[in-house]
Amino acid sequence: MRYKLQMMDTDFGVGKFAAMPAVNLSFNEMIDHLRENPFDDYMHEFVLQRFKDFRTRKLKKLIVQVMKDKGASDPVLAAIMYEACICHERQHQLLPLFDGIDPTFFLDHTPAIHIRNYLLEDQALHTQWIRMFGNNIFNLTPLPRPEEHGLASPIPEDDLPKKPITTISDTLELLKNDLPAPNPRKPLTETIDFALKALEKADAFLGPAMEHKASLSPIARLRHWMPKIRCKNGRMSNSLEGIQTCYGRGLSTEQADASYSMEMAERFSSYASFGSEGVLKYARKYPLLRGSYEELTVPAINPSNLRLEVPYAGQPLHWLEGCIPDGKGGTTPMWVPAQLVFLFCNLDEQSLFSAFGSTGLASGNTQAEAKVAALTEVIERDSDATVPFSLEKCFRIKTQDPDINHLLNAYKEDGIDVWFMDATSEFGVPCYKSIVVGKRGDMNKGTGSGLNGKSALVSAMTETPYPYPGPQSAPAPSNLPIRELESLPNYSTGSAEGDLLVLENTLISNGYTPAYVDLTRKDLNIPVTRAVIPGLEFISDFDHYSRVSPRLYQNYLKLGAVPDN
Repeated sequence: MRYKLQMMDTDFGVGKFAAMPAVNLSFNEMIDHLRENPFDDYMHEFVLQRFKDFRTRKLKKLIVQVMKDKGASDPVLAAIMYEACICHERQHQLLPLFDGIDPTFFLDHTPAIHIRNYLLEDQALHTQWIRMFGNNIFNLTPLPRPEEHGLASPIPEDDLPKKPITTISDTLELLKNDLPAPNPRKPLTETIDFALKALEKADAFLGPAMEHKASLSPIARLRHWMPKIRCKNGRMSNSLEGIQTCYGRGLSTEQADASYSMEMAERFSSYASFGSEGVLKYARKYPLLRGSYEELTVPAINPSNLRLEVPYAGQPLHWLEGCIPDGKGGTTPMWVPAQLVFLFCNLDEQSLFSAFGSTGLASGNTQAEAKVAALTEVIERDSDATVPFSLEKCFRIKTQDPDINHLLNAYKEDGIDVWFMDATSEFGVPCYKSIVVGKRGDMNKGTGSGLNGKSALVSAMTETPYPYPGPQSAPAPSNLPIRELESLPNYSTGSAEGDLLVLENTLISNGYTPAYVDLTRKDLNIPVTRAVIPGLEFISDFDHYSRVSPRLYQNYLKLGAVPDN
């Protein structure tokens, strides 16, 4: 089956894509395909979304026909129609047609988590909390006091974190005599030249780089490209292609060009083809193992330790070999579920989550640089999902840097009022949010994390999806304190190897051991990695599948949840 990628929506400046059949198919043809390939996630989600606008009378007729024998003769169709009734409000009224059947019967006939999530006894409570936390984090709505919301606690007291925390500052002090010598990064011009030549040779580009004005970055680039992948796995044989766009932002042309070219290398490397030999076209060979976690005879990530929306139920998965730090400067093998590694991974298996994005994907001039960028991106996403918005953490900035000061003055002249929130989590790795509120109340936010607080904040600011030059914004809250940009914490060691050592040891000391998969492709030879950190949050969508993080709830209680004035 041939599929194409198509953008369905944007969310805070980020495109939301879905795979859909490249040819027009009748409803019966799509269902026949699912009967033969029940775990084809592309087709499954496409059909499920079609049911949203299905005539209720027609869907009712189909359900009545299929349920004459409790779905036994057509369990795939029965399962997806049950999902349609729980996922689409318009079709809720048809749920009684499934009375008398245990919904767990459907679980073996769908790749998705919809039914498993629906059957969680406390999901309705979590959804209420998620709605409240989502409004706080995305819309900056003050949280009520704990005694004011009237909701039961989503997290039992015994499940709240209690271990003492080792911060990045603690680790840096502990390792200060064991850090490698400073080793500056390559000049940006060398990075750009190598990346663009490699991508050109790999035929990645669709047209030239272009300027765009959709962020606060003074210089921004975009460039189109097209992934083309094939998957032959189990019962499935499919292909996927579609136009994608990479973006680069920075205070200089070189920064913007390096940003978009390395982002393209990262994304180009994260779309994988699969065949009988396993994962194809990478610098190292990746044969796949298939089985449940309990069936494996190799060291592997336990999916039960991941922050999933539904508990892992022992489903067979496909695994490839990654690695974890051994604590001595080297690594040791660790097998990782393939669907945690690649974008739009569509293997003959069930999904662990509702959707999985690019969090933890990164490129660099070296694997150490790529790993540092990958870890800080996971930490950034984790902070986004666990640190509530509080006006008490917000501030403006001033700076001695002439270029940044010039940019801040230019924003002011344009009537753009940008302000910031310190979103640093308990680990102490600097993380900041940049905020611009539009005249109509729209929230425009960028987030940045890294060992250098100044760089993290500037990254957040330039990624904020508010056009510059652009329309006037709403004013920032009054009386915000002013912080000097140069006073923000800086834990950088001067080398990627040292930064990696400090980050890894901080995470491991707190019980979060990162795993990596090297995604360097043969045709690019640009270091790319995917980092997975079991226990940290890697999805911050705050939708109806989401579960309240124990650390988010604990931070809410610590905050006191006092409404901001």
